[in-house]
Amino acid sequence: MEFLVVEDDAVSQVLAAGMLKALGYAVRVADDGAAAIESCLAQAPEAVLMDVQMPRMDGLETTRELRRLQADERLPWFPIIVASAFYTPADRAACFEAGVDGFVTKPLMLAKLGAEVFRVAQRTRRPPPHAGMR
Repeated sequence: MEFLVVEDDAVSQVLAAGMLKALGYAVRVADDGAAAIESCLAQAPEAVLMDVQMPRMDGLETTRELRRLQADERLPWFPIIVASAFYTPADRAACFEAGVDGFVTKPLMLAKLGAEVFRVAQRTRRPPPHAGMR
């Protein structure tokens, strides 16, 4: 499985990519939401790990746009997991309302990231009938 890590902070990019590689996934990186959409349109990933707070286009706006492109059949469906330092119930709810499939808090820890990736992969082996319509 190939992940697209969408993260504006260089250290966080290296950390997230390294953890996903340690879990056995191929990884590529986008610096922000706009770059993520370009990357997905060029070559759709099998999953996305998305930061929320980014310049140009934040993670929630990016998620909504990716889900719109999927609904328009311009992209295949893939799960999106948010990695966020903001983890209040309202923050978490906003992420799921935008269309994400999973949520993991920062700072990232390998065991928690692996558990969330596994949970999302088990739950989303195929897209739900309402994919992106949350």
